[in-house]
Amino acid sequence: MLMIGLLAVLLVDEATADSGVGGVKFRNTAHRVMKLYWRSHTGVPDYAGRVHADGATTGFQTYAGHTFFWAEDNADPPVPTTAAGAKNVEFSIREDQRVYVFEDDSTLPEVKEALEKELTWMREYKERTGREWVGTTWPRPPPTYDMWDPKEVGQRIFVPLYEHPTAGQYHCDHGGNLSDCLAADGRHLKPEQAYQTPLEGLTIEVVSVQPKAFRIENFLSEFETDYIIQQAAPRLGRSTVGHGEDARDSGTRTSKSAWLHRGHSEVLEAIYTRVGIVTKVPSAAVEEANVESLNVLNYPKGAEYTPHYDWGADGKVSSRFISSLLYLNTPEAGGSTSFPKAIMPDGSVGTEIPAVKRSLAFFYDLLEDGNGDELSLHAGTPVLEGEKWIAPLWIWEPLKAKWTNKV
Repeated sequence: MLMIGLLAVLLVDEATADSGVGGVKFRNTAHRVMKLYWRSHTGVPDYAGRVHADGATTGFQTYAGHTFFWAEDNADPPVPTTAAGAKNVEFSIREDQRVYVFEDDSTLPEVKEALEKELTWMREYKERTGREWVGTTWPRPPPTYDMWDPKEVGQRIFVPLYEHPTAGQYHCDHGGNLSDCLAADGRHLKPEQAYQTPLEGLTIEVVSVQPKAFRIENFLSEFETDYIIQQAAPRLGRSTVGHGEDARDSGTRTSKSAWLHRGHSEVLEAIYTRVGIVTKVPSAAVEEANVESLNVLNYPKGAEYTPHYDWGADGKVSSRFISSLLYLNTPEAGGSTSFPKAIMPDGSVGTEIPAVKRSLAFFYDLLEDGNGDELSLHAGTPVLEGEKWIAPLWIWEPLKAKWTNKV
């Protein structure tokens, strides 16, 4: 099943994106597995996650006023649990609350004690910083890698690449038939026809300071964009939300996707190297243990990905650190990447990055202190005409467990 790891799913109805409550945690302190459901506007319970026992957590972006309930793992149909001593079985989201806890008579004393320590720490963090703690766990260490520190929107930062020939762009004069550039395996290139050109450098443009979001024009060559689409197209399947046992189809994400790993070909190797340089992530870290396979997505007319986070408050130290987006074509209309919570210099809220072929966008999922960035909420806006091809590449903290989506 195709899936996005640690994807924070946004449950959407009539609410507006900028009214969302980010980084909400749902904690199961019972001594057994429980399931969480959202009461959608249709009245039908919508599955929101299976949460393990003794303090396990799931988390995502939602809205004030949305109502959820806890059900037993085997309840069919799902109904609110009536377990002895059950508390907070059914509840509505509030703007000023980030943790929602289910407990009953099976909750162990040590689980209650650990929860109280966490809540105390979160209160102290807010008093100290003015921000809610929405990080994947607490306390979470600061990011390992250096981060760009943008000063203003529109700032331009030149990144030299002349000392990195392996990061150069690939080209091939194929006369309209890209297959003529490929070796017999259909993945690698014919050296007599395809060639790599070193780059002098690339220019990063600051799109937003809060969150830290950037754009680079001409990051890819024409050939590289066409090559990625050609390699991914036969592998496309329905995109899902959630991860692991919670991966599922959702109306919040209406695209098809495929995965291409770094070792797929010399073209992917060069692109991964280039992404590492412009994001200031050491080359050795842009390897399979710290990055996911390239997730190539195809959005037909009308398709979108509603506002969401790429990190999730799931109680684990591991987290995505940087989300990067490779734009493989330019839709006829629509398909931009929006940041509905971005705080702009004029005091307005929200900005967008247009979907332009060959460009790269990237932004940080974490703040400098290791907290999740609530302002990094983003969406793939509806494709109004034509189609959109885009390829996210997520870079994780080194604490991440080994990733395995090879194709």
